[in-house]
Amino acid sequence: MEERQKKGNLVFAVNGERFELPSVDPSTTLLQYLRSETCFKSPKLGCGEGGCGACVVLISKYDPKFKKVEDFSVSSCLTLLCSLNGCSITTSEGLGNTRDGFHSIHERFAGFYASQCGFCTPGLCMSLFSALVNTDKGNKPDPPPGFSKLTSSEAENAIAGNLCRCTGYRPIADACKTFAADIDIEDLGFNSFWKRRLQGNESK
Repeated sequence: MEERQKKGNLVFAVNGERFELPSVDPSTTLLQYLRSETCFKSPKLGCGEGGCGACVVLISKYDPKFKKVEDFSVSSCLTLLCSLNGCSITTSEGLGNTRDGFHSIHERFAGFYASQCGFCTPGLCMSLFSALVNTDKGNKPDPPPGFSKLTSSEAENAIAGNLCRCTGYRPIADACKTFAADIDIEDLGFNSFWKRRLQGNESK
Protein backbone atom coordinates (compact mmCIF):
# COMPACT_ATOMS: atom_id res chain seq x y z
CA MET A 1 0.00 0.00 0.00
CA GLU A 2 3.04 2.27 0.20
CA GLU A 3 3.17 2.72 -3.57
CA ARG A 4 1.46 5.79 -4.96
CA GLN A 5 -2.12 5.18 -6.00
CA LYS A 6 -3.27 6.43 -9.39
CA LYS A 7 -6.31 8.65 -9.15
CA GLY A 8 -9.54 6.69 -9.49
CA ASN A 9 -7.93 3.27 -9.13
CA LEU A 10 -9.11 0.71 -6.60
CA VAL A 11 -6.21 -0.36 -4.36
CA PHE A 12 -6.25 -3.10 -1.75
CA ALA A 13 -4.07 -5.91 -0.48
CA VAL A 14 -4.71 -9.63 -0.06
CA ASN A 15 -2.40 -11.46 2.33
CA GLY A 16 0.17 -8.71 1.82
CA GLU A 17 -0.02 -8.76 -1.98
CA ARG A 18 -0.96 -5.42 -3.50
CA PHE A 19 -3.70 -5.14 -6.13
CA GLU A 20 -4.54 -2.01 -8.12
CA LEU A 21 -7.49 -2.08 -10.50
CA PRO A 22 -8.33 0.76 -12.91
CA SER A 23 -11.95 -0.33 -13.21
CA VAL A 24 -14.25 -2.79 -11.45
CA ASP A 25 -17.74 -4.05 -12.16
CA PRO A 26 -19.68 -2.58 -9.22
CA SER A 27 -21.53 -5.88 -8.73
CA THR A 28 -18.33 -7.92 -8.28
CA THR A 29 -18.04 -9.40 -4.81
CA LEU A 30 -14.80 -9.94 -2.95
CA LEU A 31 -15.37 -13.71 -3.08
CA GLN A 32 -15.79 -13.68 -6.85
CA TYR A 33 -12.57 -11.76 -7.28
CA LEU A 34 -10.56 -13.88 -4.86
CA ARG A 35 -11.58 -17.14 -6.48
CA SER A 36 -11.36 -16.04 -10.11
CA GLU A 37 -8.48 -13.56 -10.15
CA THR A 38 -6.12 -14.55 -7.33
CA CYS A 39 -4.41 -17.68 -6.05
CA PHE A 40 -6.21 -17.42 -2.71
CA LYS A 41 -8.99 -20.00 -3.03
CA SER A 42 -9.69 -20.87 0.61
CA PRO A 43 -12.90 -18.77 0.92
CA LYS A 44 -15.74 -20.89 -0.49
CA LEU A 45 -19.15 -20.12 -1.95
CA GLY A 46 -21.66 -21.91 0.24
CA CYS A 47 -25.05 -20.28 0.67
CA GLY A 48 -24.19 -17.03 -1.09
CA GLU A 49 -26.29 -15.19 1.50
CA GLY A 50 -23.86 -14.67 4.37
CA GLY A 51 -25.42 -17.41 6.45
CA CYS A 52 -22.92 -20.28 6.38
CA GLY A 53 -19.55 -18.66 7.09
CA ALA A 54 -17.63 -20.60 4.42
CA CYS A 55 -16.47 -17.36 2.79
CA VAL A 56 -15.40 -15.44 5.92
CA VAL A 57 -12.24 -13.34 5.66
CA LEU A 58 -10.66 -10.64 7.83
CA ILE A 59 -10.75 -7.01 6.72
CA SER A 60 -8.27 -4.52 8.18
CA LYS A 61 -8.90 -0.83 7.60
CA TYR A 62 -7.24 2.28 8.96
CA ASP A 63 -9.60 4.70 10.69
CA PRO A 64 -8.14 8.20 10.25
CA LYS A 65 -10.54 9.68 12.81
CA PHE A 66 -9.41 7.43 15.65
CA LYS A 67 -5.96 6.83 14.13
CA LYS A 68 -6.06 3.07 14.50
CA VAL A 69 -6.57 -0.05 12.40
CA GLU A 70 -9.94 -1.73 12.69
CA ASP A 71 -10.12 -5.49 12.13
CA PHE A 72 -13.39 -7.26 11.45
CA SER A 73 -14.61 -10.43 9.77
CA VAL A 74 -16.96 -10.26 6.79
CA SER A 75 -18.79 -12.63 4.50
CA SER A 76 -16.89 -12.12 1.27
CA CYS A 77 -19.89 -13.36 -0.76
CA LEU A 78 -21.77 -10.21 0.29
CA THR A 79 -18.89 -7.72 0.36
CA LEU A 80 -18.54 -5.66 -2.81
CA LEU A 81 -15.00 -5.38 -4.06
CA CYS A 82 -15.38 -1.68 -4.82
CA SER A 83 -16.04 -0.99 -1.12
CA LEU A 84 -12.55 -2.15 -0.12
CA ASN A 85 -10.35 0.67 -1.34
CA GLY A 86 -7.42 1.03 1.05
CA CYS A 87 -8.23 -2.18 2.90
CA SER A 88 -6.14 -5.22 3.67
CA ILE A 89 -7.79 -8.62 3.31
CA THR A 90 -6.54 -11.72 5.09
CA THR A 91 -7.65 -15.22 4.11
CA SER A 92 -6.73 -18.52 5.72
CA GLU A 93 -3.66 -18.73 3.45
CA GLY A 94 -2.48 -15.47 4.98
CA LEU A 95 -2.44 -17.02 8.45
CA GLY A 96 -0.21 -19.90 7.42
CA ASN A 97 0.46 -22.45 4.72
CA THR A 98 2.66 -25.41 3.77
CA ARG A 99 5.44 -23.11 2.59
CA ASP A 100 5.65 -20.69 5.51
CA GLY A 101 4.31 -22.93 8.27
CA PHE A 102 0.84 -23.23 9.72
CA HIS A 103 -0.81 -20.93 12.23
CA SER A 104 -1.61 -22.32 15.66
CA ILE A 105 -5.30 -22.16 14.69
CA HIS A 106 -4.63 -24.55 11.81
CA GLU A 107 -2.57 -26.83 14.03
CA ARG A 108 -5.22 -27.03 16.72
CA PHE A 109 -8.02 -27.69 14.24
CA ALA A 110 -5.94 -30.56 12.87
CA GLY A 111 -4.95 -31.76 16.33
CA PHE A 112 -8.56 -31.93 17.49
CA TYR A 113 -9.73 -33.60 14.26
CA ALA A 114 -11.98 -30.59 13.69
CA SER A 115 -12.02 -30.86 9.91
CA GLN A 116 -13.24 -33.58 7.56
CA CYS A 117 -14.03 -32.36 4.04
CA GLY A 118 -12.43 -28.99 4.83
CA PHE A 119 -14.97 -26.91 2.91
CA CYS A 120 -15.95 -24.82 5.93
CA THR A 121 -12.63 -24.91 7.77
CA PRO A 122 -11.01 -21.75 6.31
CA GLY A 123 -14.04 -19.68 7.28
CA LEU A 124 -14.05 -21.13 10.78
CA CYS A 125 -10.36 -20.34 11.16
CA MET A 126 -10.88 -16.74 10.06
CA SER A 127 -13.85 -16.21 12.39
CA LEU A 128 -11.76 -17.40 15.30
CA PHE A 129 -8.75 -15.37 14.19
CA SER A 130 -10.85 -12.20 14.03
CA ALA A 131 -12.06 -12.81 17.59
CA LEU A 132 -8.49 -13.38 18.79
CA VAL A 133 -7.22 -10.22 17.12
CA ASN A 134 -9.95 -8.01 18.57
CA THR A 135 -9.86 -9.54 22.04
CA ASP A 136 -6.12 -8.95 22.30
CA LYS A 137 -6.80 -5.24 21.75
CA GLY A 138 -8.89 -5.12 24.90
CA ASN A 139 -7.88 -4.25 28.44
CA LYS A 140 -8.15 -7.74 29.88
CA PRO A 141 -5.20 -9.06 31.91
CA ASP A 142 -2.46 -10.78 29.93
CA PRO A 143 -3.12 -14.53 29.69
CA PRO A 144 -0.65 -17.33 30.45
CA PRO A 145 1.73 -18.31 27.61
CA GLY A 146 -0.05 -20.24 24.88
CA PHE A 147 -3.46 -18.75 25.62
CA SER A 148 -5.36 -15.62 24.57
CA LYS A 149 -7.63 -13.13 26.28
CA LEU A 150 -10.67 -14.98 24.92
CA THR A 151 -12.93 -16.77 27.37
CA SER A 152 -14.36 -20.20 26.57
CA SER A 153 -17.79 -18.76 25.84
CA GLU A 154 -16.32 -16.05 23.62
CA ALA A 155 -14.37 -18.70 21.70
CA GLU A 156 -17.57 -20.64 21.06
CA ASN A 157 -19.48 -17.50 20.10
CA ALA A 158 -16.76 -16.59 17.60
CA ILE A 159 -17.87 -19.44 15.33
CA ALA A 160 -21.61 -19.06 15.95
CA GLY A 161 -22.10 -17.83 12.38
CA ASN A 162 -20.27 -20.76 10.77
CA LEU A 163 -21.98 -23.96 9.67
CA CYS A 164 -20.38 -27.40 9.32
CA ARG A 165 -22.21 -30.31 7.74
CA CYS A 166 -19.86 -33.21 8.41
CA THR A 167 -17.38 -32.79 11.28
CA GLY A 168 -19.66 -32.12 14.22
CA TYR A 169 -19.32 -29.09 16.43
CA ARG A 170 -17.73 -30.70 19.50
CA PRO A 171 -14.18 -30.99 18.07
CA ILE A 172 -14.50 -27.59 16.38
CA ALA A 173 -15.59 -25.89 19.60
CA ASP A 174 -12.88 -27.72 21.55
CA ALA A 175 -10.19 -26.55 19.12
CA CYS A 176 -11.38 -22.96 19.52
CA LYS A 177 -11.59 -23.18 23.30
CA THR A 178 -7.95 -24.26 23.61
CA PHE A 179 -7.09 -20.58 23.15
CA ALA A 180 -9.17 -19.59 26.19
CA ALA A 181 -7.28 -19.08 29.45
CA ASP A 182 -10.29 -20.20 31.51
CA ILE A 183 -10.65 -23.59 29.81
CA ASP A 184 -10.54 -26.74 31.89
CA ILE A 185 -8.40 -29.05 29.77
CA GLU A 186 -10.21 -32.06 31.24
CA ASP A 187 -13.37 -30.90 29.44
CA LEU A 188 -11.76 -31.10 26.01
CA GLY A 189 -12.46 -34.05 23.75
CA PHE A 190 -10.10 -36.53 22.08
CA ASN A 191 -7.12 -34.90 20.40
CA SER A 192 -3.57 -35.58 19.31
CA PHE A 193 -2.12 -33.03 21.75
CA TRP A 194 -2.99 -35.27 24.71
CA LYS A 195 -1.25 -38.15 22.93
CA ARG A 196 1.96 -36.14 22.52
CA ARG A 197 1.83 -35.03 26.16
CA LEU A 198 1.40 -38.60 27.41
CA GLN A 199 4.24 -39.84 25.22
CA GLY A 200 6.47 -37.09 26.62
CA ASN A 201 5.66 -38.08 30.19
CA GLU A 202 6.34 -41.76 29.47
CA SER A 203 9.78 -40.96 28.09
CA LYS A 204 10.86 -39.24 31.34
